[in-house]
Amino acid sequence: MNYAKIELHLHLDGSLNIGWAYKKAIRKKIIKEDTAFEDFYDLLFAKNVKHSALSITKFDLLCDLLQNYDDLFEATYDLCKRLSEIGIIYAEIRFASQQHCKEGLSQREAIKAVIDGAKKAMDDFPIYVGIINCLMHKGDSSLFNEKDNYGAIEAGESFYGDVLVGFDLAGYENNCPYSDYSPYFKLIKEKGMAFTLHCGEMGIGSHILDALKMKPDRIGHGINCIQDESYIKALKEAQIPLEVCVTSNIKTTMNYGSHPIRRMIKEGLKVTINTDNMIFARSDLHNEFQQLKMLGVEDKTLRSCMFNALDASFCDEETKDKIRKQL
Repeated sequence: MNYAKIELHLHLDGSLNIGWAYKKAIRKKIIKEDTAFEDFYDLLFAKNVKHSALSITKFDLLCDLLQNYDDLFEATYDLCKRLSEIGIIYAEIRFASQQHCKEGLSQREAIKAVIDGAKKAMDDFPIYVGIINCLMHKGDSSLFNEKDNYGAIEAGESFYGDVLVGFDLAGYENNCPYSDYSPYFKLIKEKGMAFTLHCGEMGIGSHILDALKMKPDRIGHGINCIQDESYIKALKEAQIPLEVCVTSNIKTTMNYGSHPIRRMIKEGLKVTINTDNMIFARSDLHNEFQQLKMLGVEDKTLRSCMFNALDASFCDEETKDKIRKQL
């Protein structure tokens, strides 16, 4: 288990240093000054929240902590440092630039802050980092935040290839027909940029078929493919990499033993292993591998998943060659 690892699905806001977040929340008056750390901890982990649409609102508090250049830079740098310390040699960190403009930043300025933090971390620590900019599901229609989503594409394009390696679609995926988001990703595809899609995570497995029609480079989660054999068959035929986040998925209705990852691997799907959110999942990639080993997943299978991640990564071929030598 002491080999190097690759993380492809990790959210910046959901993976903050919780001590840093607590102090920052008090300083910004987001929580009361007399709030105990334990209460802040419980608030973030949302242990009694059983509905995905409600649990997603927990990100709002963390995004409120990241509304200026310095905080975005510091949070990114710190996350990269912590990832390096647990043996991760390549990480793709995602965030939604449109979520960080409440205090005057433009989306372009938000992206630059995150990229600058990642670059400084790569100078200081033995880790390669790619940044993914998320478009968002919001409201009851794909048009609800149309301006912000197109703005995310425009702002991201100006940095594409300079640490920013791709795009994503995040948020509560059941708010409207999934295929309504196609125009955004048709544009991204036309511009020759990579993208992944959060899909098949929150109850509706058929979203996987909608996502495949958009021709993404990867799919985030995809665990509800087990709802129908046709979904598994479609993923198997496409051999599209899946960013599976076991601990993150089991916080409500599943446990480790009932999570479908072992079946997905057995079915021949192209599985990668990830964390999603280090705060909300109370996990890191080392823990994910340990838990899977306890379920009987062999080292050779875990290593295979890791090489899947390298093949599926959005970094350039030169960087992949360097990482492959380390693996």
